Order: sequence, then C-alpha cells, then structure tokens
Amino acid sequence: MSPPTSRLGRVLRTEISRKSFLTCLGGFVAGAPVGALAQDLLRSPDPEGGERSYAQGGEDVAADFFFQYVGLSSDVTYLDIGAYDPVKINNTYFFYRKGHRGVLVEPNVTMCEKLRQVRPRDTTLAAGIGVTAVKEADYYLMTDPSWNTFSKEEAEHQEKATHKKIAIKKVIKMPLLNINDVMQKHFGKAPTFLSIDAEGLHLAILKSIDFNRFRPPLICVETLISGTRETIQATPQFMATKGYVARGGSFVNTLFVDSGMLKTAKSG
Repeated sequence: MSPPTSRLGRVLRTEISRKSFLTCLGGFVAGAPVGALAQDLLRSPDPEGGERSYAQGGEDVAADFFFQYVGLSSDVTYLDIGAYDPVKINNTYFFYRKGHRGVLVEPNVTMCEKLRQVRPRDTTLAAGIGVTAVKEADYYLMTDPSWNTFSKEEAEHQEKATHKKIAIKKVIKMPLLNINDVMQKHFGKAPTFLSIDAEGLHLAILKSIDFNRFRPPLICVETLISGTRETIQATPQFMATKGYVARGGSFVNTLFVDSGMLKTAKSG
C-alpha cells in the first residue's frame, strides 16, 4: 500500500507501532491537523470538567454516555479481549478508574504482568479467545508486539501492508478460551461492555458468541481492515442479524448496541 501522507510514510520508514499506524490513518481521513487535535483533546483533562478518554478515538466516553442513557452507568462490567496495555489506548480503563471491574483477556504474557500490576481489581487471563474446540493455537509474535495475532493470514497481511516494517518474529503455542465459557465463569451472564481487539479474528469471535444466552448491551469491535482505510462490511451485517445496531465509534472501532436496550431506554 502506498502511504497516503508524508506523515504516514515517515512512520512506516521508522519504528512503527500498530496504534501509531492507525492513528495516522485516522488523522489523514479527518485532515492531519484535525486528527492531531482530536487525539490531544481526547487524552487531556477537560478544564470545564469533562471526561478524559483513554481509548483510541473516544470509544470509552461514548460507551459511558450510552450506559447513562440506558441507566446502566452504576453497575458496569466489562470483558476486554485483547486488552494489551492497561491504560494507553484501552477501551476499559476509563471504567476501571470509575471503580468498576471486569475481565481482561490478553495472550501476551509480558503485558499480562503489567495488566495485573496496574489493574489488580480486574481478572487477567493469559490466553486468547478461540473460535473452535481447539484448546491452543499458534500465536504469531510480531516485531511490534501490539500487532501479535493468532491468525496466520493477518500476520502475513501485516507484513505486506507495512512493507515488512512489521514482520513475524516468532511463533509460539498459547492456550485458547471459549468466550461463552469466560462469560459464564466470570460473570454468570453477559458483561455490560464487551470490547474485542483480536487482530483479524474479530468477526469470528463475534460469530462464536451464543447470543441466546449472552447479550452484552454494548459491544465495541475493531472494524478497520489493518493497513487500509477500508472497513469489514460483514461485521455490521452479521451484528444486524443478532439484533444489534451500529450507534457510534471511531475510525477504527464500531460500537454496536443491543436494539432491545434502545426500545426500553428513557432518554435523558
């Protein structure tokens, strides 16, 4: 892929992280000055008392607004699949700071140690989420660990999209958990907020959920095709078949709301 801006080109020619790469794309689409300004505003305290976002594009603040709208803000639980860093560009740290608790699923064992240190009230599981009955799988360690993935196709796509600035470094075996089992064991029901950042396996994980048993009111899932400005069209199509509608998000992620919650909510 040809870099769309000189800024993105500079990132690709030097040390690159997945999050920096996506942020540059977001800035390009919005206009570089606007994109940079938005990042600064989202991560800086509002002098008038507004909320600070820790997510990539304000997804956590948007989620909080939804929970307030439907009357769930006092009892938020979360399942964060692919949590990675406990604070930076994290969709659930906002709620942890508010005193809520949840489960963090992260196959990078080094980041798991950091998650447990910074967020001791949360439960951290050093594993991935599987989409079949297989209990372990190849885990592709990339030269930038924020791009690690269980998908061979995604790992190879990342190499191609970044002209091998991001490359496969090593492949190891890591355990896999079933998402329905995780929800049953740790919540006994669906969590209030489900966040999925699973590097190429987002839709497959969504399809593995038993929506008859577990219906999170809000689901945040990455819908951007990595290394491009295109979205995964099949994701909103699938979610619609399960009674979810897209009601916000960012350049990278989409927030899907259980349509039943909207029918019963009282607007503020």
